Amino acid sequence: MQQHQIILQLLSGIYMQKHTKVHPATTPSKQSDYASQQAARVSAQQKAENERAQKRLEMDARLDVNASKWRYVCNGE
Repeated sequence: MQQHQIILQLLSGIYMQKHTKVHPATTPSKQSDYASQQAARVSAQQKAENERAQKRLEMDARLDVNASKWRYVCNGE
């Protein structure tokens, strides 16, 4: 009986440890690191979008607007 109670106490302690959330204190250095990481992400996204836009312009310039089009001919019945 005692073993059963000890096991239950141990298991309940483990269960409580797994479900207890620890919120670390946010320090100014962590906040500034986060802000600089966010700024770097935004900058990288803008740079990538500008590169994609430039590539689209270059690819569109290669298109021949006078190229022949597919024409579907309907056979009269």
